Amino acid sequence: MMNNREIDDPIKDLKEQDTSNEDCCVEEVGDMIQRLVRVFQLIERDQIKIFGVTTTQCYCLLELLKVEQLTMNEISHKMNLDTSTMTRVIDKLVRDQLISRERQEEDRRIVVLELTEKGRNTALQLNESIRKYYKNIIQNLPEGQVDNVLNAVFLLLNAFDKANPNCC
Repeated sequence: MMNNREIDDPIKDLKEQDTSNEDCCVEEVGDMIQRLVRVFQLIERDQIKIFGVTTTQCYCLLELLKVEQLTMNEISHKMNLDTSTMTRVIDKLVRDQLISRERQEEDRRIVVLELTEKGRNTALQLNESIRKYYKNIIQNLPEGQVDNVLNAVFLLLNAFDKANPNCC
């Protein structure tokens, strides 16, 4: 896991380059995105594992917390996982009594998922733990920079969507 050291300032290096050329900062942006993904995966995993669930299971619980009920197809789509993979994830959550799985009366092919009371409590605790984690990150941003970070993340997510229109 990362320590609390300061990271190199890639922006300072980029300011010295001609950024009008799209190829100018491919390495730097790629490196920063990879590092960001790794850091979030490691820290989120540490936040989540205290609750005895995997990251994928956590996000399933959080999705169900938002809407109370989802079909297998809906949750598979939201999680960007195929149904067979999602079934294995859901099987474990059902065994752990965190969610219930019922077939719809009108159409027995449709499987509906809901949080159990235990699952709801776990999801609420996970949500609070993750919120505290993100709040801590925000509090460590330089004063007055939160809007800039939000804007940059928004721009980055839009760029991801445009570069990968069939994803997520």
